[in-house]
Amino acid sequence: MHAQAPQGNTALDLQSVIKVRGADPVYVARGSSGDGTASGLATDFTLYEDPAGHKPLCTVAPPGADGRLTVTAPDGSVLAVLHPPKGRRYELELPDGTRLTGRVGTVPGWLVYVVVSPLTLLYTAASLIGGYGVDWHLPSRTVWRSGSGPAPLKFSGITDKYKLQPSALDPRVAYAQAVLHFWST
Repeated sequence: MHAQAPQGNTALDLQSVIKVRGADPVYVARGSSGDGTASGLATDFTLYEDPAGHKPLCTVAPPGADGRLTVTAPDGSVLAVLHPPKGRRYELELPDGTRLTGRVGTVPGWLVYVVVSPLTLLYTAASLIGGYGVDWHLPSRTVWRSGSGPAPLKFSGITDKYKLQPSALDPRVAYAQAVLHFWST
């Protein structure tokens, strides 16, 4: 899946569209408390199957006093609780008590970064001399996991895409986490 700004006019005030490989896109609309700014991360939004807003997938409720966001299905059942980002760390809690933690920058990503940084420094110097500017980024790959074993959700900073294991995590929860992650970066 891949989050991006919406194209064209739709019936909803869409903030972004999540493109899902092999499936229809998911549409994101801010709720009544959304202010459309980066500071509006801790606000409500709804995910829809259609741009007209007739088929809701889930709703992310405004945060409580602790800042947590509750993801609910159309029938009102709680799918997950998203914790507000703490620095470069994201957490989500599933109804069965499972906690997934995603840290920005993985060990392999940092190792590649350290090994390749001298070449990147040369490239940046050449870009500055050539008048192209600086394009320097820290590792941004994020992997959500609950300990050992395969990760249910991964984000690749190079491609700006998420990879989901649907058997381990409800896609609606992954979409909601992707929206929060996308809006906070």
